[in-house]
Amino acid sequence: MKKQFSHLLCAAALLLSSPLVIAQSADLLKKAQAGDAQAQFNIAAVYLKGRGVPKSDEQAARWFALAAAQGHAESQANLGLMYDQGRGVPQSDREAFKWYRLSAEQGDPDGQYNLALMYDEGRGVEQDEKEAVRLYRLAVAQNHVSAQSNLGYMYDQGRGVTQDSKEAFKWYMIAAEQGDATSQFNVGSMYALGRGVQQSWPQAYFWALLAAKDGEKDSAKQQEIIAKKLKPAQRAKIQQQVQEWKPRASNS
Repeated sequence: MKKQFSHLLCAAALLLSSPLVIAQSADLLKKAQAGDAQAQFNIAAVYLKGRGVPKSDEQAARWFALAAAQGHAESQANLGLMYDQGRGVPQSDREAFKWYRLSAEQGDPDGQYNLALMYDEGRGVEQDEKEAVRLYRLAVAQNHVSAQSNLGYMYDQGRGVTQDSKEAFKWYMIAAEQGDATSQFNVGSMYALGRGVQQSWPQAYFWALLAAKDGEKDSAKQQEIIAKKLKPAQRAKIQQQVQEWKPRASNS
């Protein structure tokens, strides 16, 4: 099974680099310079994506830091990401942990997820799988898809919780139905192995194909093995179902 490792950029930062925000950038800059935390966050997002201005991780980190210092939770999560990946600032697990923690304490789901990863991996803090599970659950409660996937992984591997294949399959499936490719790969594997769910080659093939379609690079070998278990007509039918499939809308 596979686990999510990427530390997500706060979704709001992506949305706020839209053409509408860019068109209002002069007004935003005035507000940001006057100390408006939300405007500072918006300006950081524009620099991060390079929409309407030269892309600059340094400027993005600077504006995220100004907003984060005022307690802006999404800026704290994104500043943590900048330190985590060494973008615009020197790489520092300790600083990443610090800002993720401040964001998570305010209930930001990306902050909770990223802080969970730090505890999960023992980066910037002593490894604590139980604390990682607790934080994944907090993010899951806000329908954080990557947290759902990793909570499934924790149950799958018995890390921080009692091993439970059925519970692992449940969380993998919830994330998979929302289009998460890693979870789709895991669901396919669970069906192939009959772990936490009744074994099914057609279902295993469906989810393996879907994972590949949604960008999971490791799914090709899985497809090849499973395809041999099915007749050509079965494969053709499932391939058509994959083309027609649409992800379930988020409840958040």
